[in-house]
Amino acid sequence: MMMASEFKAGREFDLGGVVPWGRRLREYAAFFALDDLAGLAPVLDAGGGPSSFAAEAAEMGIAVTACDPIYQFAQSDIRRRFEETAEAMRTGMRRASYRFNWSYYGSEEAVHRLRREALELFLGDLETGKTEGRYVPASLPALPFADGAFRLALSSHLLFLYGDDLDFAFHLAALRELLRVADEVRIFPLVNLDGLPSSHLPGAMSILRGEGVRAELVSVPFEFQKGATRMLKLRKN
Repeated sequence: MMMASEFKAGREFDLGGVVPWGRRLREYAAFFALDDLAGLAPVLDAGGGPSSFAAEAAEMGIAVTACDPIYQFAQSDIRRRFEETAEAMRTGMRRASYRFNWSYYGSEEAVHRLRREALELFLGDLETGKTEGRYVPASLPALPFADGAFRLALSSHLLFLYGDDLDFAFHLAALRELLRVADEVRIFPLVNLDGLPSSHLPGAMSILRGEGVRAELVSVPFEFQKGATRMLKLRKN
């Protein structure tokens, strides 16, 4: 999530910025190819928003820390923002239904139901999770974690997706910061809100490779936005 998109000519999604639209652990497992989540811990969910990934992982005894500026707000404020987002997202998905592969979810209604499930699981864990350090109010590209604090850092539906809101400099700084705090970084999806390949991706990969980072595109067993079937995996050499 991480910050407060636009409605330009031809755009189906009128979101007004980066929005709180969380996901379940099983979705993370699919689009990040998390076959052995426990073996990858501790994990950072950067820009987790109202996802239930950290909450569900905690129930499994797996250490996941989520960070997002939304965690500074009251539950009522988070819920209100979610309701605003849900209306805009449902309208956008109906307008752009031809741009989605519905085999995983089945329908726009099913997506909405999963988002509400994620929200309720997240809110049910939020206060305890704050006390236990599971939810940290923080925003890329400056995170309050020590170098190498995590084995894996994930960024779901933030970087590259919001390429019109977050410029190239932000993306590069954010990727460098994730590499600072984690041994490995995975980013999904690599397309923007229009379903087009991110214009920021080639340049970011080129620069990071020049800095000694192993950057590769890896196929994942998930497709919702048509053509969004790969994640970016980064590792320090």
